[in-house]
Amino acid sequence: MQNETQAAEMQPSMNVEELFLGVQESYEEAQARALEENKSFRRTEFLRMDKMGTYRLRVLPAVPNADGTAERRSYEFPVHQLLLELERPAAAGSKASYLYVTVPRATDAGYEVDIIDVYRRLAVAEAREMGDEKLADKIGGGSFGGGLKFSYGHAMYVLDHAERAKGPQLLTLSHSQFKDLDERKFRLWQKKLLKNPHHPCPISSVYNAYPIEIEKRKNGQKTEYLISIDNESDNDILSKEELTTLMAAPRIPEVIYRYSRYQAEATVEYLKQCDVKYGLQIMDMQDMKDSIQTLLAALPREDTSTFSFDKRTKDSRNNASAGAGGELSLDDLFERQDALDAQGLGDKTEQGLELRAAIREYIEREQLLVRITRTTSNREALEMIEVELQNPPTQDEGSEALPEETQREERPRKRR
Repeated sequence: MQNETQAAEMQPSMNVEELFLGVQESYEEAQARALEENKSFRRTEFLRMDKMGTYRLRVLPAVPNADGTAERRSYEFPVHQLLLELERPAAAGSKASYLYVTVPRATDAGYEVDIIDVYRRLAVAEAREMGDEKLADKIGGGSFGGGLKFSYGHAMYVLDHAERAKGPQLLTLSHSQFKDLDERKFRLWQKKLLKNPHHPCPISSVYNAYPIEIEKRKNGQKTEYLISIDNESDNDILSKEELTTLMAAPRIPEVIYRYSRYQAEATVEYLKQCDVKYGLQIMDMQDMKDSIQTLLAALPREDTSTFSFDKRTKDSRNNASAGAGGELSLDDLFERQDALDAQGLGDKTEQGLELRAAIREYIEREQLLVRITRTTSNREALEMIEVELQNPPTQDEGSEALPEETQREERPRKRR
């Protein structure tokens, strides 16, 4: 009663209706809140240049915060990543199978230590102490040579002109590809500045940007990427709807620097396998043990994801569809395809045929209306599965229609 009397004395001129009207949410406030909340639920689309041909893209500008600031004014973010190839435990004499996990450098994600960097440093030193320079060079080199050096790339949001309605997609260029684009951008920008000293970036500005073209082609056994800027075309102006969609997209650092307990535990298991592969005992060293303990202790307590060869639960991976009971998920299949592509292994190799069998098993298990023929590539089959999962059959197509909530529960979510 006393509180009510005090409130009445403090607000003598306002009745109860005015009090409610004073805290009504405006359209602008509701829109800003919705954009902020939706960022947590939007899934990231990744642009895959998996086919030969020319990709015509629109580089998107840096995304500002709601207050107009930006943590980085550039359209791109540098990222160090490593694709881990973990061999699954198997009975003696059975064929080896692998699980693939991509991890960023933990120090890029804000942690004090990265255990891959620590292992690499200790292993190189140990190999040299043993007088094995060849092993030291291998460990210190890139992953294609069996080493532990992180790849260095640049991530950016783009629009694909062929699928513009799809909205922003995340594209990661290798450092050499990015430098090629960067050099072409600066040459064009310098010409524009001669006419207009305030000309914005010619590939990422909102109103004055030109499309870029990336041609993927074969040069003998080697795959090449030729990058150009189409400054003969009209400026590609971003619409208000496209800018609004970009504002609602997850921020690039949230995607590329995400480091979970699942990834940390997978890395520990991977480094144990490296000990076996290299014939070393780095994981028994105190420096290595201390580094692992430091990293695991720094991970958020609310991150309950966990790595296991036997089961990958819904919470074990961020932004991915998970398989149950050790079964391969669609993300597993895509990661295996990516790894085969990176190693130059085609569909007709032993690994490619093994993946083919896994794809057929997935289609049968999920009871999908996907038909693959001898001429369908593994990559095409995976894309057909992804389309099918995004567009479940309607009642007119011979399946009983389900409420929207039920469809979301029974159909795997669209993969990132």
